[in-house]
Amino acid sequence: MLSKGSGGTTLLKEEQVSVPDNAAGIESLVHGRHPLLDKVRQIKISKQTKLRLKIGVSLVMFCSLFLFGKVDLSKCIQVALGANRWFLSLALVVFLSSTFLNAHRWQLLAQAVGLEKSLLKLTQLCFVGLFFNLFLPSTVGGDVSRCYYLSKGTGKYKEAFYSVLADRTVGIAVLFLFATTGILLGPGGGGLPLELKLPIIAGTLFVFGLVPFAPQLSVKFLGENNIITRQINKSPARVYWSNKGLMATAIGLSVVMQIVIVAVHVAIGMALGLHDIPLWYYFVFYPSVAVLGFVTPSFNGIGIREWAYTYFLTMAGVDRAHALTYAIMWLGLTTVASLVGGLVYILGHFQISKEEQDHMFEPENTEGSDLQVS
Repeated sequence: MLSKGSGGTTLLKEEQVSVPDNAAGIESLVHGRHPLLDKVRQIKISKQTKLRLKIGVSLVMFCSLFLFGKVDLSKCIQVALGANRWFLSLALVVFLSSTFLNAHRWQLLAQAVGLEKSLLKLTQLCFVGLFFNLFLPSTVGGDVSRCYYLSKGTGKYKEAFYSVLADRTVGIAVLFLFATTGILLGPGGGGLPLELKLPIIAGTLFVFGLVPFAPQLSVKFLGENNIITRQINKSPARVYWSNKGLMATAIGLSVVMQIVIVAVHVAIGMALGLHDIPLWYYFVFYPSVAVLGFVTPSFNGIGIREWAYTYFLTMAGVDRAHALTYAIMWLGLTTVASLVGGLVYILGHFQISKEEQDHMFEPENTEGSDLQVS
């Protein structure tokens, strides 16, 4: 091939021909080698800074309930003191028991990628994950810890990661399904604002209308050699698309689990004397609040969920003091479950050494493993 230079024409080997500057810039941008992208990658936020930001968001959101939400704290205390303790105790027992359902669902998904653990062991890991989520957010996230413990001694960290990711995805999918069902079939679902209904319905259509066809869609639109296509079609995760029976069972367990959690919410409402909230409404506001807690940057969803619970309950005619007390009692249940996880962590000898923590956060072990979105 010929190339013109200042001194005339030179014969070059084809593989030595350079791409024109503008084309090279486009190519480097596509392949992630552009200088601007390199500078963006160099911008790193420390774990401590992320934690401070999340705590800041939670504090601002929580305090704003009293500053701008016109909630009387003294009235909230009176409402809490007058709550029915039997219903609260029932809510706590049922909530703690739901962890066994979660562990069984995860057990099936882990077995599909070749990781065998007993139901008791996985139940322990689920409780430990709850503890890590609330009390150790700056070091080891709950999902990362579940991946670590499940794969410990097997060398199958990626398989463990896919099982936890599938477990999360199935749970969130059913949350969207419950919220959409309540909106469409509930006798008062039409009263919700359109800006709340549309994202929930759109999320449900995405999860159930597109995700099941991800292997085919990724090949068609991204190509066979795309990294996302390879992760879906040429990794242990492919079993979750090929084994329809497994996923149907996992979704069925998720439905049962969410019904149990809705029952817990009903029990809290009964404890506070909120007898006028229709049953269908619990199937709308709980999943909606849970999704908001997942996707909004905050410290374990604290502050965001309290605002959301207060918003949804006041829409149902509940006064603000009762609504916020309801939200705080739900936070109390999750905190107690996390404390139970702390006991399991200590008594079950799950403590992670500094060396193990460093190993968990090595690049090859944590690539794509940040499942914590709250």
